Amino acid sequence: METNTQTDQVTNYVYIHVPFCLRKCSYCSFFSVNFSQEASSRFVKYLIKEINLFKQKYNIKPKTIYFGGGTPSLLTAAQINLIISQFDIAETEEITLECNPVNITNEFAKELTLTQINRISLGAQSFLDKELKVLGRLHKADEIRNAYKLLRAYRYNNISLDLIYGLPNQTKEDVEFSLDEIIKLEPEHISTYCLSLEKDVPLFSKIDQIPADEKVAEFYYLIRNKLISAEFEHYEISNFAKSGFESNHNLCYWNDKYYLGFGPSASGYLDFNSKTVCHPERSRRRDHLIRYNNSVNFEIYHKMLDEKKIMIDKIILNNDDHEKEYIFLGLRKAAGLNLEEFENKFKTDFTKKYDKVLHKFNNLLEINERTIKLKSEAYFISNEIFSEFM
Repeated sequence: METNTQTDQVTNYVYIHVPFCLRKCSYCSFFSVNFSQEASSRFVKYLIKEINLFKQKYNIKPKTIYFGGGTPSLLTAAQINLIISQFDIAETEEITLECNPVNITNEFAKELTLTQINRISLGAQSFLDKELKVLGRLHKADEIRNAYKLLRAYRYNNISLDLIYGLPNQTKEDVEFSLDEIIKLEPEHISTYCLSLEKDVPLFSKIDQIPADEKVAEFYYLIRNKLISAEFEHYEISNFAKSGFESNHNLCYWNDKYYLGFGPSASGYLDFNSKTVCHPERSRRRDHLIRYNNSVNFEIYHKMLDEKKIMIDKIILNNDDHEKEYIFLGLRKAAGLNLEEFENKFKTDFTKKYDKVLHKFNNLLEINERTIKLKSEAYFISNEIFSEFM
């Protein structure tokens, strides 16, 4: 840590990585280890130590707190309360807990109501048992339905469900079945993910069984059309929400807001030049934006905190790096990228600087005086377009 004196920087967004799983899914490349009560208790102890070290430097007043993983629902309600109590939550609007359906028992759901958690992200992934088995999930489809009903019974009224598509040997009928089951449940939010496999995950051995891109694109637009028909707003390439239920935490990433990440493998994004970290519209000098990454090694993570150090692994973003990220993240939103904000941040005219790219993809982009955004037919090939800006 560079100083023990708290600055006037205010941080409004907090991510907490809970690195435990009962069993790692066959497609997952996120950092996690096997769960035990002893490891969980030690994790919470060091997590609180990390939070308090940051509090010596930053004024943390979260608008959102997001418990991701791993499997955050392996924490007890008491542990969740202890973690949340480390923050000033007077202005907190949204606290999300990612949950595995197998953890949602009547006892856990009841205890969860004694916490400040007000949004649940439930990892359904599929409503076909055969697909859940391929994915290495511990739950079956009926357990998703039961978990969802329990959460509703305990008055959770902001629930997101995850759906993965593009699985080995998956058909259009398979996708439609899971999608119909999700729509029947009437969640407030749905996150959809096209399966992407790293070489070090077990499911990579079945990569030759993944449907062709043309077929996966068909799946994507089936999902999009059905969810729009069910009155979900497609507000970001992979995310749909009922009106007013967009993920405020994830919007902080897409809107270029700053955030702190706590826990092994967590990352954060800060501006060392701005007095208030929560206002990305303020002008910035070059080379004062950083991303930091916590170690994926528990011993190194613990040693760092025992030595009262934070943000050891930092990457400085220059203006060009920031500009590329801003374009990539902004164009993921259905609302697109605000041209006036872009010019204020980077002191350049977007349409002039990128005129060749805009001309190349003219039929896939919608441009007016205020914004530039992808047309819906470009969503599935968005990475190809983004690479041209990069």
